[in-house]
Amino acid sequence: MPNQPQEKEWAGILLYLQKLEASMLCTAALEAQSQELRDHYYGLLSRSLQNQKALFDIMKRMGWYSTEPAPQEQAERSKTCFTKMRQQAEQMQSPMQ
Repeated sequence: MPNQPQEKEWAGILLYLQKLEASMLCTAALEAQSQELRDHYYGLLSRSLQNQKALFDIMKRMGWYSTEPAPQEQAERSKTCFTKMRQQAEQMQSPMQ
């Protein structure tokens, strides 16, 4: 059956679906109206991210997904940016508490 996707293609499709699922669950958690529902989505999101990582690890081990390390300068810039964003978010939450 020449048109049937191979294992690599199926894995790529599943990885894409895992990423889509995680994105949708993140949005659902952010928009949940109750803490109970939000916690439920957090649990589902955590499991989805674990599944995505496991599939990624399999694909990488099989040579189906290659990555290159980011240059150190870029990694430091990203870390600094996210640290600043977290600090700003914490400052915004402080008056509300």
